[in-house]
Amino acid sequence: MKVNELISRLEHSGISNAEQETLWLISHALGVNHSEVFTRQSFSDDEISRIEAVISRREAHEPLQYILGEADFYGRDFYVGPGVLIPRHDTETLIDGVKKIYAPDEEFCFLDWGTGSGCIAITILLEFRNSHAFMLEKSPEAANYARKNLSRYNLEARTEIISRVVENFDLIISNPPYIPSSEINGLEVDVRDYEPHEALDGGQDGMKFYAEIFALSKPGGYIILETGNINQVQALKKFHDNFEFVSEIFDAGNFPRCLIFKHKA
Repeated sequence: MKVNELISRLEHSGISNAEQETLWLISHALGVNHSEVFTRQSFSDDEISRIEAVISRREAHEPLQYILGEADFYGRDFYVGPGVLIPRHDTETLIDGVKKIYAPDEEFCFLDWGTGSGCIAITILLEFRNSHAFMLEKSPEAANYARKNLSRYNLEARTEIISRVVENFDLIISNPPYIPSSEINGLEVDVRDYEPHEALDGGQDGMKFYAEIFALSKPGGYIILETGNINQVQALKKFHDNFEFVSEIFDAGNFPRCLIFKHKA
């Protein structure tokens, strides 16, 4: 078994970053760093078996983050796996949105609607030391990862994972399912065949859950939302007279990924 042969296998499977991913996968399978992979001249039968297992999973387009068991978000690692949405860098704009509203030492309580892995709520808790989170998640699989990540960062005392809303909040933040149902089958295989559709499918126009989130806000409270297309952005900006559009934050592709609203007092 040669590293170049493994890289070729991933390339032939349509993996765009095949060389880097091969190194990550071998390092993960053997528990060694990347530089050691380059110096290895041969592998034992047991090592070959472990490498083959992870390379085969990636050839089938299982997400790299599921195989590695972790995903990066806002410079920190979070446990992920089947049943939970993989954090995306576009979603980091939501954290930047919170920084437009609150100072690092300011005290506030927020709801993370559809918390998934917990990456949004946990990042806020770490960036804002006096904040407190309620993490709404109905999926048992996703909630399990949220608990593991809370434990990883020792934040259990400042959070509560809930399955239904029972409190009022200063801020509601969410990356809700917003992909129109008709577009789900056209997603990349890695997403369509592996990530939970309940975390992706936003109904006919992708707007299914936004009204529910707005309804939870209280006068004077803020809402920070991720959006998926320009039609959603335009519709949300004129959603309801009770809400003032405050600001938007653009992602790396110059799309207004994050929208900030305030419930008029």
